[in-house]
Amino acid sequence: MNILLVDDHRIIRTVLGSFLRKSLDCNLKEANNGLEGLNLWKSEPFDLIIADINMPKMDGIEMTKQISEIDNEAKIIALSMMDDSVSIKKMLKAGASAYVLKEGDTADLLSAIEKVVNGEKFYSRAVTETIMSTLTTSPNTLAGIELTKRELQILELVFKERSNQEIADELFISLRTVETHKHNILEKTGSKNIAGLVKYAIREKLFDDLFY
Repeated sequence: MNILLVDDHRIIRTVLGSFLRKSLDCNLKEANNGLEGLNLWKSEPFDLIIADINMPKMDGIEMTKQISEIDNEAKIIALSMMDDSVSIKKMLKAGASAYVLKEGDTADLLSAIEKVVNGEKFYSRAVTETIMSTLTTSPNTLAGIELTKRELQILELVFKERSNQEIADELFISLRTVETHKHNILEKTGSKNIAGLVKYAIREKLFDDLFY
């Protein structure tokens, strides 16, 4: 696997690069800003890009946008300290397939790499919570999709990272009922999982600070 690591902090590139080479047995090249990363990506093929957001000359958002405009199947993982909703959603809108916080565990990054390489999405738990906390549309009219009162209750608890059993206990319903409602929610929104719900919400412009 050929990986491009784009980060303006040399120590991050050195430590993380060494970790990834050992963990994945990959070929890894480094760039210290978005412009350098973009030019390097244009010059040779990479299976995966891992990029910071705040960088000189060109930030990760602009780099991701330009790469995605050329190749909308490019696999890009955002790895950043930025945990605010604006930065997260701008990066995802630009074309990133995953968003991992630097303060998280290395297991998160490895999970993100595995999923993105396989064509899936990945968001750190804190990232999902941040995004979902900014939903602004009336919850029972998500882009015209009608959800029942019970589905809304379950959806709220899902976004709060409650397990199926915790939801069942809190709402005094059976585990099977919870599973049925969650299945219905995913079916109605055309999502496969929570990450899919995030993608759905972004696509349907359900956030207050994404488009301005």
